[in-house]
Amino acid sequence: MTSSESRRIVFYGKADAPVLEETGMMAPATLDPAVSAEFDLSLLAAGARTTVLFSEEEPSGFSLVHAKFGPGYRLPRHSHSSDCLYYVVRGEAIMGRRTIKAGDGFFVSAGQPYAYAAGPDGVEVLEFRTETHFDMKIFDQTVARWQPIVAAAKANHDRWIAEV
Repeated sequence: MTSSESRRIVFYGKADAPVLEETGMMAPATLDPAVSAEFDLSLLAAGARTTVLFSEEEPSGFSLVHAKFGPGYRLPRHSHSSDCLYYVVRGEAIMGRRTIKAGDGFFVSAGQPYAYAAGPDGVEVLEFRTETHFDMKIFDQTVARWQPIVAAAKANHDRWIAEV
C-alpha cells in the first residue's frame, strides 16, 4: 500500500448510524434460560439505544459506538473480546463507588468484567475500539443477579419511553 492509498478522510453522522444489533458487529450474548423465563427482559429495550457511528471494513479497524441509557438503567456484569475506551458525553455512569461524569471516561481491557448504571439523568457514552467485531459475555447469569436490573427497568420504564 502506498502512502497515498492509506491517506483518507471519512465522514460519518448520527443520522446514518445503524443500530448496533442490526450490524453484526457484536456477537450475541448468551443468557441462562432461567433468567429469561423469570423476567420480561423486553422492558430493558426502552432504556437503551446503541448505534454505530463509524466502523471500518477490516476486522482490526477502528469503530465508534454511541450508547444512550435512560435514568437508572443497569447493565449486567459483562466483558467484551476487545479493548474499549469510553467517554461520557452526557449524564453520569456509576461504577461501584465511582461516578464518571460528562467529560470523563474509563478504559476496559478485553476480557475484563465490568458493569455500570446510568445516573439519575441517564448517560450517553462514546465507545472507541480498534476492532470492528467483538463479543459480549454476560457474567450475571442468575435470577438473583438480574433482580435489581429488572427492578430498575420496571421503576424507570415510563420515563425511558419518554426520554430515550
